[in-house]
Amino acid sequence: MPKAKVTTNAINEYLQIIRSLGENAEDVVKKAVYEGSAIIANQVSANISAIPIDESWGTESHPKNGITAVEKAGLQDSFGIADMQDDNGFINTLIGFQQPDYNANGKANIMIARATQSGTSFSKKIPFFANALRATRGQARERMVQVAEEEFKKLSKG
Repeated sequence: MPKAKVTTNAINEYLQIIRSLGENAEDVVKKAVYEGSAIIANQVSANISAIPIDESWGTESHPKNGITAVEKAGLQDSFGIADMQDDNGFINTLIGFQQPDYNANGKANIMIARATQSGTSFSKKIPFFANALRATRGQARERMVQVAEEEFKKLSKG
């Protein structure tokens, strides 16, 4: 079993940094969460831009491979990062589509996103959101840790 040597000095230094954060801790966490979510959101946005435009009508035998230009514009316009929330001590945000929000044809953007992500009987699935999440989850975690460590260092020096 791997072992790690932990000294009392290291623990005391870490506790001192945590104590020094005090009221600044929430700001550090919010900044780290936002930076991580921005990485994922940027990839989702790029994936939305890459969704093919298909103005045809799909059928079960010939499902369409894409969405209309109006649907794509609606997804691009309504996508974003929500404001930070504190849920009983857990700082988080949501990445997604504004609700209620409709495209120029009166269709709900969230409905178009779900249908595109999962597919329907008349359209092929294009998992733009899930693919972005899988591709960037590790990067987002690394960036959040990096931002938190940078902020900890700033606060411990100040």
